Amino acid sequence: MSEPSDAEPATTSTPPETQDESKDDSHPSEVGVQASRVAGALHRLIPDVAAEPSRNYVRVVVPTDQLEAAARILRDELGYKLLSMVTAVDYPDRIDIIYLAFALDHPHGVELRTQLPRVDLPDCPSLTSVWPGADFQERETYDMMGINFVGHPDLRRILTDDDFPGHPLRKDFSIDPDYVLMRHLRFGVEGQLKPPDGAESS
Repeated sequence: MSEPSDAEPATTSTPPETQDESKDDSHPSEVGVQASRVAGALHRLIPDVAAEPSRNYVRVVVPTDQLEAAARILRDELGYKLLSMVTAVDYPDRIDIIYLAFALDHPHGVELRTQLPRVDLPDCPSLTSVWPGADFQERETYDMMGINFVGHPDLRRILTDDDFPGHPLRKDFSIDPDYVLMRHLRFGVEGQLKPPDGAESS
């Protein structure tokens, strides 16, 4: 048997690193698989829904009028029963409401988002009927960002006074310094909201 010439390659097999890369390319990530599950579950409700991996979460944006129905599908069909967070993001042209929920059988949470017009007190369906833990968090979002959660059982401020002017986490929020300095601090720490009898006599 003749030996191979110097011009012939010693092997025609694929280098190990190339094999690993092609294997990775053909297998979606775990969060990508979960994003496909979320999109599939919501497809009949929202035919053009898009669920995309975002860091270690699945991000899905739904129309506001389908928010509650989408949340029920995520809870009842995919097991997203643990609500971790309710928050809002103030953009120049809109406000995004975000519900972050988790299931107990896999690690990838879902960011359920809806987009509201950037106006004073835009309406958003309350999801307290889906996730009761949304109660205080929706109140905080109402207080800080000025979102009217329609259907909330007790929508009132939770961090500021009932008559506080505006919503402090809006990017265009401003307040007269005298409101804080004179109204809340003029009687000191001990009696800033309810001064002792006779404290205002002068």
